[in-house]
Amino acid sequence: PDFNEQGQIALRGARHPLLEALFRSEAARPPEPLEPINGEASPPASTPREPRHVVPIDVHLGFRSNLLIVTGPNTGGKTVALKTVGLLAIMAQCGLHIPAHQGSQLPIFDEVLADIGDEQSLEQSLSTFSSHIRRVAEILGKATDKSLVLLDELGAGTDPNEGAALGRAILDELDSIGCRAIVTTHIGDLKTYAFGNPRAENAAVEFDHETLRPLYRLRIGDIGRSNALQIARRLNLPEHLITRAGRYLEQSQGQALPEWEILQKLRKEAEDARQAALAAQAEAERTRAALNQRLADLQRQAEHDARIAEARARIQPGDRVVVPRFGYDRPGRVVKLDPRKSMAVVAIGQMKWDVPIAELIPQLVREPEAPAPATKGRAAPPRLEDFDEE
Repeated sequence: PDFNEQGQIALRGARHPLLEALFRSEAARPPEPLEPINGEASPPASTPREPRHVVPIDVHLGFRSNLLIVTGPNTGGKTVALKTVGLLAIMAQCGLHIPAHQGSQLPIFDEVLADIGDEQSLEQSLSTFSSHIRRVAEILGKATDKSLVLLDELGAGTDPNEGAALGRAILDELDSIGCRAIVTTHIGDLKTYAFGNPRAENAAVEFDHETLRPLYRLRIGDIGRSNALQIARRLNLPEHLITRAGRYLEQSQGQALPEWEILQKLRKEAEDARQAALAAQAEAERTRAALNQRLADLQRQAEHDARIAEARARIQPGDRVVVPRFGYDRPGRVVKLDPRKSMAVVAIGQMKWDVPIAELIPQLVREPEAPAPATKGRAAPPRLEDFDEE
């Protein structure tokens, strides 16, 4: 990648290096034969599985915002996105090539600090939440404005309201430090944090509501939904439980959209309007450039016509001219001019033509006049040396 000193992350088509290696090894592995059936000696080969591919992501941070809040469903790729950014940052600083498209940019970080995963610390008898908070406290103590901080499931593991309040306080602290931070969360209140902080931005991992499967793509500027009911349906939870859960969800939310959905809708409309304005501006620029080019062409043509008109006014008999209708490769010579009728007699080849003066294009080269015939003068007196001595 290209390195910069402005703390800007611009990853294009970034892929998790370990997933990339895993999927390539799976694709290269031959299909395993099926178990013999009824004593068959040669069981049929298993049907090869469709090869898996890593879905590349685009990540931008440090341009308009320093905090990126990633939301979306479980198994949707939020944690993979965190690990991808962290691994690629470390690989780049180790002098390794990174699996990303050309033009990607990264800064040099003094620390890459991460709290990813929910493993409990059995040795210290810490719960998931306690372990999480302890690591976050260590990270906040080390982070500087040149650090990269990655926090997975911020505010999880405790009461949602208290977790949201704690998460907002942690985001405020990261903002005051000035570091580059990417956090993931399921807490609804944290999804709206970016609307009140211009240095924070939302991102969402996409989910296909028709196939009920995550798409693993990261969309900067969107807010993701957890889609817990859809995922539960895909994982074969009994349908009557999903239906009942849906009723409970409607009762808790009411008929109105949650605040963050309304804000997301307004933000999307604003983004669509911005994109439309940018497209209109680009079209106006193209039109302006085309008009300027046309104006320049007309000015050049006018200057050319003025030069021709000026030269045409100075045409004299004997000048070489071009008559376009007879071809530019067949110049002629002006034989006679009749200014009153604005006509000229032009000799082209062996023919003479009456041509309007306005059609003549001067070549500004006059035919040289024919040399005058030599006049017979008196003979020079003989010289003595012209005679041989007798």
